[in-house]
Amino acid sequence: MTLTISQADNIGMESSEEAVLAAKTGDPRNISDDCMAIGQAIRSQRPDGSDRFGLSLTARQLDLTIAILDKSIFNCLRNDEADLADSFIQTRDTVLAQVAEHLPSRSRQQATKRRSLVLEDMPGYLLFQPGRRRRYSWAGSAPIPDDFGAPRISTFGRGRGVMVQVRADEVNLEVQVLPAAPELDRAPWESIAEITQHWTSLLYPELVLAVPGQEGTVLWDLTTDVWPHVTFRMRLSLNASGHAGEDHLLQMWPDHTTPPTVHKAAHKPDR
Repeated sequence: MTLTISQADNIGMESSEEAVLAAKTGDPRNISDDCMAIGQAIRSQRPDGSDRFGLSLTARQLDLTIAILDKSIFNCLRNDEADLADSFIQTRDTVLAQVAEHLPSRSRQQATKRRSLVLEDMPGYLLFQPGRRRRYSWAGSAPIPDDFGAPRISTFGRGRGVMVQVRADEVNLEVQVLPAAPELDRAPWESIAEITQHWTSLLYPELVLAVPGQEGTVLWDLTTDVWPHVTFRMRLSLNASGHAGEDHLLQMWPDHTTPPTVHKAAHKPDR
C-alpha cells in the first residue's frame, strides 16, 4: 500500500490515540496491540527523502485502519472541523482503493421492529446504547441536539445517541437494520435525511428506543464485528399522517462516515 507522508501521519496519529483509549477501557475488542503495531510500522518504514510511503499491514490491521479513520471523520464532522475531516476522508479512500479486496469478511445483520410511540409533549424520541446494564429509560427532559440545523434527525450528547424530532403527538415507527444501503425511494415520503452515527457498543451492545421520561425498549443488539468501531448510516423518511400523528421509517446499515445529507426536504406545512 502506497501513501503520502501526510496520509501515513494521519494513520499513525489516530492509531496511537486509539491504542491509548482502548487501554483505558480495558481493550474489550482486543485492538490495542494492533493499534500500536500500526504506529510502529509507520515509524519503522518511514522513508528518507521521499514524499511517498510504502506501508505493509495485516488484513486485520488494514480493517482497523479503516475503522479508526471512519471514527476520526465522524468526530471531525461532529466538531465542524471540515478541513481535517476532508484530510481523513482522502486518507481513508486512498487506503480503501488499494486494499478493499483484502479486508476480512463480515457478518450481515438484518432485523425490523415496529412501534407506536406516544410523545406526551416531548419534542422527539431517542435511540441510544445504555451506560448500565438494563438501564433502558431516559430520565428527565429531551436532550439538546448536537446540530440545531439538522432536518429532524441528529446526534445528541456529542454522539452518545440519535434524536428524532417530532411535530406530532404520536408516531408510527418502523426501524430496520440492514446489511447494506437500501434503494432510495423518494416518492412516498415528504422528507428524507441521513446522518452517520458511531455506535460504540461499549459497554453494552443493546440499541434502545425510548421517549424521554418513559421506559424504553431494546430493539436488538448491534453487531460489533462489522468494524472494530461501528459506524452506521441512518436514514429517516417521514410523512405527517395527520394532525396528531406521523409515519417514520428509520433505516440503518453499516457504512463509512459521510456528511449529513438531505435527499428530500419537507414540502408540506406541518399539520
